[in-house]
Amino acid sequence: MSQDVKDRPRAGEDEPQPEAPRSPRFPPIVYPLAGLIFGGLLVWAYSRILLSVSKDAASAIAVFTALNVLIGSALVAYGRRVRSRPASFPLLILAALLVIAAGVVAVNVTGSGGEEAGPEAASLSAKGLAFSTDAISVKPDEPIALTFDNQDAGVQHNVAIFNGPDASAPVVFRGDLVTGVASTTYQVAALKPGQYYFHCDVHPTMHGTITAGGGAGPPPGGGGGGESPGPGPGAAAQLSAKDIQFSTTTLAVTPRGGKVAIDFSNEDSQPHNVAVFNGSDASAPVIFRGDITQPGSTATYAFEAPPPGTYYFHCDVHPTMHGELTVSG
Repeated sequence: MSQDVKDRPRAGEDEPQPEAPRSPRFPPIVYPLAGLIFGGLLVWAYSRILLSVSKDAASAIAVFTALNVLIGSALVAYGRRVRSRPASFPLLILAALLVIAAGVVAVNVTGSGGEEAGPEAASLSAKGLAFSTDAISVKPDEPIALTFDNQDAGVQHNVAIFNGPDASAPVVFRGDLVTGVASTTYQVAALKPGQYYFHCDVHPTMHGTITAGGGAGPPPGGGGGGESPGPGPGAAAQLSAKDIQFSTTTLAVTPRGGKVAIDFSNEDSQPHNVAVFNGSDASAPVIFRGDITQPGSTATYAFEAPPPGTYYFHCDVHPTMHGELTVSG
């Protein structure tokens, strides 16, 4: 027998045996479930991060993450040299845990899962040509959802807010007209601490004050003027109202003592007033807004004289009643 035959191992003695397959540590169903839960946590945490930052920052983070996913996938697919590195798996787990931790922090920072708080609710109604209240309090620096209920049938009302003591101040908000009986909700931008004047554009005698926070502001005033001492005798222009018309559409006044005046007589069955604008129509800035004069009443509207020129005037209650006021030098 040759030496090679002698050295050949007998069957079953030292011949290497194939390794038996390892039995899984957990039932097979556990692995996809664990992956699903872990992936869900990652998605949730990542969404919290994006919701807690600005839109631009969220876009930048999303693009950066997408690039990392693409690069990481390319490296993993490159070959076994990358996939078999012992440090790869712990690093991936660490990165995922950091994302989840950042999501938890984002939830605590935003307080409500990154969702913005809704506007503060406030309410106001109108009935009998009067607001239900002349004082409204709101939180400062928070948007306002002002529910306005017009209970005057067939009558138009609205709510306009001014950053000052009266309607001559800059307009903060002007709501659309609501014909009663109807209601609407005005979305008012956040107000800084202080006091604000509000009124109805159609009926300026309906007015009040909005206080944002505890901040003090200028004291609220009336609708821009009313009866006040006028200039010397003979300086006032004469104007009356009847059948929802002014007696004239052209007025001429001469300043006296730095003021001009209009003697107004309401001979109608409807309330009227006179408002003067620094322009050719009511979209121009208000120079003067007189108080509403009830039927059968009279008033002398006196105000600081504007520069010589021609100005638009109308009745706030019935804007079809209008004309031109000429102030001489």
